[in-house]
Amino acid sequence: MTKILVCVAWPYAAGPRHLGHAVSTFIPADVFARYHRMKGDEVLMVGGSDMHGTPVTVRADREGLPPSAIAERYHALHEKNIAQLGVQYDLYWNTADSHHKQWVQEIFLALKAKGHVYEASMTSPFCTTDQRFLPDRYVEGTCPHCGFPRARGDQCENCGRLLDPFELKDPKCQIHGTTPIPKETKHFFFRLSAFQKPLTKWASKDKEHWRHHVLTFMRSWLREGLKDRPITRDLDWGIEVPVPGYESKRIYVWFEAVMGYLTATREWYRRHGRPDGWKDFWYDPEARHYYFIGKDNIVFHTIIWPAYLLAYDEGLDLPYDVPATQYLNISGERMSAGRGRGVWLPDLLDRFDPDQLRYYGVATMPETKDTDFEWADFAQRNNSELLAVYGNFAHRALTFADKNFNHAIPPAGFLDAADKSMVRAIEQQWKKVGQNLEYVHLKDAMKEAVQLARLGNQYFDQKAPWDLIKKDRAACGTALHVALRVCRSLALIMAPFLPFSSSRLWHALGYDSDVHAQKWEGVLEDVPDGQELHVGKPLFTKIELEAEDAPMDRFDVRVARIVDVQEHPNADNLYVLQIDLGGEHRQIVAGIRKNYSAEQLRGRKIAVLANLEPAKLRGVESRGMLLAGEDPKDVGLVLPPEDAEVGDQILGTKGARVLPFSEFERYKLQVGSGGTVLFLGRDGETRLTLLVDGVPLTVDKGMKEGTRVH
Repeated sequence: MTKILVCVAWPYAAGPRHLGHAVSTFIPADVFARYHRMKGDEVLMVGGSDMHGTPVTVRADREGLPPSAIAERYHALHEKNIAQLGVQYDLYWNTADSHHKQWVQEIFLALKAKGHVYEASMTSPFCTTDQRFLPDRYVEGTCPHCGFPRARGDQCENCGRLLDPFELKDPKCQIHGTTPIPKETKHFFFRLSAFQKPLTKWASKDKEHWRHHVLTFMRSWLREGLKDRPITRDLDWGIEVPVPGYESKRIYVWFEAVMGYLTATREWYRRHGRPDGWKDFWYDPEARHYYFIGKDNIVFHTIIWPAYLLAYDEGLDLPYDVPATQYLNISGERMSAGRGRGVWLPDLLDRFDPDQLRYYGVATMPETKDTDFEWADFAQRNNSELLAVYGNFAHRALTFADKNFNHAIPPAGFLDAADKSMVRAIEQQWKKVGQNLEYVHLKDAMKEAVQLARLGNQYFDQKAPWDLIKKDRAACGTALHVALRVCRSLALIMAPFLPFSSSRLWHALGYDSDVHAQKWEGVLEDVPDGQELHVGKPLFTKIELEAEDAPMDRFDVRVARIVDVQEHPNADNLYVLQIDLGGEHRQIVAGIRKNYSAEQLRGRKIAVLANLEPAKLRGVESRGMLLAGEDPKDVGLVLPPEDAEVGDQILGTKGARVLPFSEFERYKLQVGSGGTVLFLGRDGETRLTLLVDGVPLTVDKGMKEGTRVH
């Protein structure tokens, strides 16, 4: 029995997760962990939500809420979606927990005491508008390595290179659009350069099972030479630096978040009454640690995290494998929560069976190269593979036996050559699936599992029980017994991949036990003669995609009149507006208090996005959003024509279904020529001037063409 520690990347608690994240992290991790549990290995799967990432503060600033409120909201959403997908962590935690904080600070001080952490001055981006240092992610510009125009100050999402904000070409403050100035500040640094030799030695040994792109990325970093890295930031959100004089600074999220793998292991054992039990996983050279991440995190898990471990205690286990995926793209560009591009888990889980999502995720998993999500491909793979091959075989075998053999598994008599060949195929495919899973080749493992169902269909067609039952009932019973034995094997082989349908199939075969409590070797066992069948609905349903909405059909933008204006009780920049939408009165919250007086707003006509998902902004509910142009210096309202009637439709249709804010962010509106407003869809696929009765809307205050409207 091998100790298997399954470490899953910690998603930012800053917004919903997209399918690309699930396909890179917790779906493959869950498949792998479930397989090893069935094998009888000692498995611990840990992870959680990253509560302190800069994206949390970015969203908090935008919504006018404290970061803790944002982090807690999305941590709860992550937990819900992960459970809906059938992903079984032993501990899904979060980095705001007091024990994580305590242990991170202990590690920080231990590294400082050993001389691996030292104090030095550095130049950081400073926003002259807000008079504060900017976190790396608040700075955007052009990547100096690949030319990607929206690279962030810490890393380029396109090429994966780590960056310094001042390496960017034309760096800009995300909030104000101004160019930050360099300013000196003191921070603590980790002496990463000291670990060049031990990491190079480690990277050169026993890595034959690693994916080629992971090895290439890691070794190229080492060839360039490692540089010391700052591990504190000028922030007020995060884990406090346990050193006097650093009260206004915080430990950098990429120092403390990766430590979550170690602290979560400690926490699991603490909760189970064995506070030192974590050492069994971290000081055993035979234990295997697997890290499931996307390729943008390769450097943190193959260079920086191993360096932290070596610095803290050379006896700690280093990663055994880092099976990082490439990107799952949409429209040729990687899915990114930060940039609002993706197919979102909450939406998918509302519409589809979780096993359909898991199947597609594994079948198209970008293990060695980027892959593209297409709705048509999603439907086609489910309908022609999952439903037509696996689901069809199981349903044919179950329903024919149920109908013709008194709702029970018929006994097996003499096995002819075809019967024996089918039974041998079970063992052959079982071995192929297991071998691929051992090496984390999940896509190939799934192919071999589906191949067993395909062989089952061929066997069923060859035996033609609909004819055989008329000629030789006993031989027909034997054929159905073998087919149901294949179903039993499929329920177990598919259990790591498709937990929900495997459970349904297991119970349809008459078992009262939990399919996920069975052993991997149980795939080879036979079904018992005479066991009562419990046949229900087919395992899967056909996916019928609705005709995709035209981009403007997702919107309900109407002319409204501001009836009353009150200052928000909890925020200096917010107004609480009462508006008339034409026979419908609503309350919205708007961040324009520094740009317009209450007198300037009362009675004014505005453009309102009426179907935006309701939200509480600093404790006050907002049911809609006014549209305005915003540049680094000012905000200008989108103004309907003077003779427009309250309630007139501007864009889309009245009563359009609710539009989540995360989806709204994926659309583009901007100032056009002459101060008009252009709707550009998601990727510029449309170019529509907003009009009321043929007269264009305009943006107040003479905003320049190209200015963002939101």
